[in-house]
Amino acid sequence: MKHTMKAIAALLVAALTGSAHAAETKPLKVGYNNWVGFIAFFVAQDKGYFKQAGLDVQPKVFSAPGEGLVPLISGDLDIHLSTVDAAILRSANAPGSLKVVALVDTSAGADAVLGGPAVKTPADLKGKKIAVTLGECNEVLLQKALQAGGLTEKDVTLVNMDPDAAGTALKAGNVEAAVTWEPWISQLVGAGNANAVFTSKQAPNVLTDCVVISAQGEKAKKAEIAAFLAAMNKATEFVKAHPDEAAAIAGKALEVPAEDIKGMLGKVTLYDLATSSAQMKGEAAKSADELLLFFKNKGSVDKDATVAGLLAPDFAK
Repeated sequence: MKHTMKAIAALLVAALTGSAHAAETKPLKVGYNNWVGFIAFFVAQDKGYFKQAGLDVQPKVFSAPGEGLVPLISGDLDIHLSTVDAAILRSANAPGSLKVVALVDTSAGADAVLGGPAVKTPADLKGKKIAVTLGECNEVLLQKALQAGGLTEKDVTLVNMDPDAAGTALKAGNVEAAVTWEPWISQLVGAGNANAVFTSKQAPNVLTDCVVISAQGEKAKKAEIAAFLAAMNKATEFVKAHPDEAAAIAGKALEVPAEDIKGMLGKVTLYDLATSSAQMKGEAAKSADELLLFFKNKGSVDKDATVAGLLAPDFAK
């Protein structure tokens, strides 16, 4: 009986201790979209790094990287994993509302201009119907492809589609070229249904993923955001040290075979916090200026819009 009472007491202490630890975790609402470049996010969730950092991360998935920025500004999200171009576009129209506190990865072949079997070079795009997300970084990638072939957008017919729809349209033969991403690139090229005419490896830092916060979020949850970045950094180190296990984790999250994930990872460059900071002070800052100019030329932002203050390379220090 005595031993039984001790056992019960021990269970109660364990339960109370567990409840106390659970109560200590602070909620953090995080938006993201299903993208291989966010592998560190999936790993941090799976390995418990966020909980170890005292965070109760509440994920919310979006279909496109820019969709979560409005809820971020309104306070419905605390953090959004997005793209630099989406953050530029949204912040330019709402100065001071957003801040990029870290770069997660940059596409180095994971985004591409694909052509049908007869389209093998940028010059072959002339006169073709091309699916592309107009007004976003995918169009910037297409412009660079066209320039490489001595062409402009006047030489082609553009059809506005998101990257997934573009891949579907190319596969169905509804367009002759498409600006899309993984896993469409591997699937279509691997099956012999398309050629990689021009990839993001030829246009570094045009398509870069990042961690975005709002001005009010920084004031209310700066410590939690710093803890989130530290957990993400730990997960990035894990991915680099244990690529097979990380690929299996991401594959489960993305519902893609682990072997495919490993192939996709060869087409992105993951950034730890140190590299992120260096990039935001160098090449990524130059790319941000280039993207802003693109948006100005498109009339998407005011001519006097600026990216000053958007990139925060020293936030995590």
